[in-house]
Amino acid sequence: MNEGTRVFDREDDDPDEAVIVHRPAEKTIADWEYEINGETYTTAESNPGYDPDEPLVVLSFLDPLTEEWPDWESAPSAELFDGVRERGIDYYGFPESRLTVADEATDTVSVPEEFETITDRLEENGFEVTEDAETATLTVEKYGTEYIVRSDGSVEGEEGLRNRVVSIVNRYL
Repeated sequence: MNEGTRVFDREDDDPDEAVIVHRPAEKTIADWEYEINGETYTTAESNPGYDPDEPLVVLSFLDPLTEEWPDWESAPSAELFDGVRERGIDYYGFPESRLTVADEATDTVSVPEEFETITDRLEENGFEVTEDAETATLTVEKYGTEYIVRSDGSVEGEEGLRNRVVSIVNRYL
């Protein structure tokens, strides 16, 4: 991923498109600091699930970028970061692996064929299952507790029956 690449946040269920505006050489997410309400944080602290040595990329979200700088695409990619700062456009440090290239996002996000079998098994175990083809996820619910099954097999949700959902997903995916 280089400057000018359009990306989405993998962890956002409804991500806004963003543009990489800077890729500082040799900087990790532990190196990038920002301030909120007088407190200083690192991108590593904001992303505890990622290795602090993960490469850092800096992005701006597409809508504000386009509003404040309509011809940003005609600027040389090496000048994007300076242009964003000069125009006061917000920018954010992200772990590189948290992002997916926008063009690839539509190609790679698809519901695995195994979701049909997983859905059947979960329903046999008394779960209510809803498939969302747009996000390639299953929403699984039982006893008022909800779990999200992603196309990569990861399961999000509180404990309780989570282990049962994980076991069924792992068996068929």
